[in-house]
Amino acid sequence: MQQSTAGSLHHLHVSMGLNKERRTRNRKRQVVKHPCVQDPDRELLQFNVRLAKARQAQADTNRIERKAFREHARVENAVTAYARELCARLEEQSFSRGLTLRSIPESRDAVLIVQLSDLHFNERVDLPSNRYDFSIAAQRLAKLASRVKQLGKSYGARKVVIACLGDFLNSDRRLDELLSNATNRSKATLCAVDILRAFVLDLREQFEIEVYGITGNESRVNKELGWSDELASDSYDLMIYEILKRGFAGADGIAFKGFRSNELLFEVLGRTFLCLHGHQIGANVQRSVQEITGKYAAQGITVDFTLFGHLHASAIGDYHARNASLVGSNAYSEAGLNFCSKAAQNVHVVTPGTIDGMKVDLQDVSGIEPYPFAAEWEAYCPKSERKLHTPSVVYQVVV
Repeated sequence: MQQSTAGSLHHLHVSMGLNKERRTRNRKRQVVKHPCVQDPDRELLQFNVRLAKARQAQADTNRIERKAFREHARVENAVTAYARELCARLEEQSFSRGLTLRSIPESRDAVLIVQLSDLHFNERVDLPSNRYDFSIAAQRLAKLASRVKQLGKSYGARKVVIACLGDFLNSDRRLDELLSNATNRSKATLCAVDILRAFVLDLREQFEIEVYGITGNESRVNKELGWSDELASDSYDLMIYEILKRGFAGADGIAFKGFRSNELLFEVLGRTFLCLHGHQIGANVQRSVQEITGKYAAQGITVDFTLFGHLHASAIGDYHARNASLVGSNAYSEAGLNFCSKAAQNVHVVTPGTIDGMKVDLQDVSGIEPYPFAAEWEAYCPKSERKLHTPSVVYQVVV
C-alpha cells in the first residue's frame, strides 16, 4: 500500500514537471514573433518620422514663399522710399536759377573732350596713401576743371564735351541694406548732383557744354548685370544724368545730348567717338577694342577713338583711352589685389587733323577749394573695406 502510494506521488510529480515544462515551451513559442509582424513601437516611430518630415516639408515651402514675398516687398518699399526722398530733395534744387551765363567767345576749331568715369562718390577711403570722400571728390573735380580751362586757352577751344562713362555711385545690392540705406542713397545721389552741377557751371564760364552718358556696372540697382537697355538702364548713373538734364533744361550753352545703356556714339569735328564703361573689354585691350569697333564697321560706321574706364588705371593708346578713377587706391585694390593707382581723369584735344589725349593727375589737391555742396546729405558706403572679408556659410540647406 505504501509502495503504491509512493509510486503514485512520483508519477504525479513527473506529470506535473512535464506539464510545467510543456507550459514553459508554449509560452516561449507565444513570445516568438513572425518576421512579417511589425513591432508596435517601431511602427509608431516610423509614423512619427513621416509626420515630422511632412511638417518640415510644409515649413520649407512656407519659408520659401515668405522669402519670395519678403524680397519683393523689400524692393518695392526701398524703391518707394528712394523715390520719396529723391522728390523731396529735388524740390530744394535750383541749377541755373538766378545765374547769368557768359556768352561763348569765338575761337579756332578745337574741342575738348573730358572723360568722366568711376567717380564712386559715396565711397570713403582712409589710407596712409590716399583719402577720399565727397569733399575730396569736389576738390579733384575743381582741379580737373581748372586744367581743362588752361588747355582751352592754349588751344583756343570754345566747346567741351563731357563723356560720362558710368560708375558715378557705389551701389549696395543686398536687399536688407537697400531698404535701410534708401535715405542715404538718395542723399548720396543729390550730393553727386550738387558737385557735378558746380563742375558743369565752372566749365560753362569759358565753354559751351555738351554732355553724353552711359551706364557703368557698379551703379546698377539690380543684382544681375544686364546688357539689355531695359535692365542696364536701371542705374544710378541714369538717375544722376537725368536730374542734371532736367535741372539745366533751358540753360544757354548747356546741352545734354544723349544717354545709352552700354554703348554710345558721338561726333566731334567729323571724328566718331565710342563710349563704353569698359567691363566688356578683355585682357587684350587692343584686340577687344578692335573687335567692338568691328561690329560698327560692319554697319558702315567708322569709329575713330574709343573712350572707357572701369579698371581705375590710366592707359592712352592710338585708338583708345582708358580712364582712371576719381577715387584712386582703396583698401580692396591695395590689400586685396596688390594694385595701386592714382586719382586721374583724361582730357582730349580734338582738332581737324588730330586727337591729343592726356591724363590729368588729380591725386594731390592741396590748396584746391572744393565745390560747395550740401554736406548734410553726405553719406558713405565703405564698400572697398567689405570686399576684403571672405564670406563664410554657417548653415546652408541645399534642396
